[in-house]
Amino acid sequence: MRLPFLQTPSDLAVFDTTLDEAAELLRTEPAGAAELAVAGLQHRLDPERGMLFDYGDVVNAALRQGGGATVPELAQRLLMRFAAGDPDGWHTPITWSVAARPLPGRRAPLRFAVPDPAADGVEYLVRDGLDPAATGYRADGYQIVARITGAPHRVQDPRIGAEFDTVLAALTDGDVVYQAIGERLRGDPARAWRLGVADCVVAGAVLAERLNALGYEARLRRGYFLGPIGNDHAWCEVWEEGAWRPLDPVFAHLATAYRSRHHDAFREACRGGRLNRLLPCAVPENAPLILTPDGTPAPPWAFGGIASRATEPARVTENA
Repeated sequence: MRLPFLQTPSDLAVFDTTLDEAAELLRTEPAGAAELAVAGLQHRLDPERGMLFDYGDVVNAALRQGGGATVPELAQRLLMRFAAGDPDGWHTPITWSVAARPLPGRRAPLRFAVPDPAADGVEYLVRDGLDPAATGYRADGYQIVARITGAPHRVQDPRIGAEFDTVLAALTDGDVVYQAIGERLRGDPARAWRLGVADCVVAGAVLAERLNALGYEARLRRGYFLGPIGNDHAWCEVWEEGAWRPLDPVFAHLATAYRSRHHDAFREACRGGRLNRLLPCAVPENAPLILTPDGTPAPPWAFGGIASRATEPARVTENA
């Protein structure tokens, strides 16, 4: 096993991932997963559950195995496939069916973040289990059908563009390493950035803070990234020309890292454009999208309760 990443700070690590669960993520046998501990991965020994790891550490170990066969590697490639598609497909209206439901066999009740009823480019066709203006979290889940329309745009203010480029360059040059980060460290993005690591939440928060310091109105936005695998995503938004403009340094970085067919165009699409696979949620800035009843972040397996599928691309006509 290779561990070329920064492990979760010990004061923020959550040791709740069993050896069997780690093996499932790595697509190996438990004995193979146990090599993580031999290689130096922090862990705890529980008298009942055995060896326990921090989930983010296991994901980062899996992402860096290099064979493309681990669950996180496959999931990341699948989730980014749309970046390699035709650029028109990033903005074309798509009708999505999205359900948030507790997982079968998991008795722990969960609270799911509610999609923002006022999000730009989102037209709700069905909001089963949700009031029209609902915000915050829903305890028993919900199902919606929404038509999401992207929009190409590029921020015009050169200072905004320069800050975006600075954050993106830190990722692409390796000064700050993109990796999975748990909610505890996400809650302190400045610390994560100083440690030299970032995910979408950290990078978006750092960019928003820098823009706010320059006098711009900017915010971190969190929501669901729609596709075959339930996932969360975060990005920065800045107010320009009467609208919130998304700035997504992590998507821009991943498109470059994967050298997708249209990576240059996709990187530009992340400099103010709105993408048709992102569903913003109506929760406070940097709030987790799934909570336990006591208000703490839900375990990572909870995102298996988010299911989404494109029911049909919307037909666009000249008169639409």
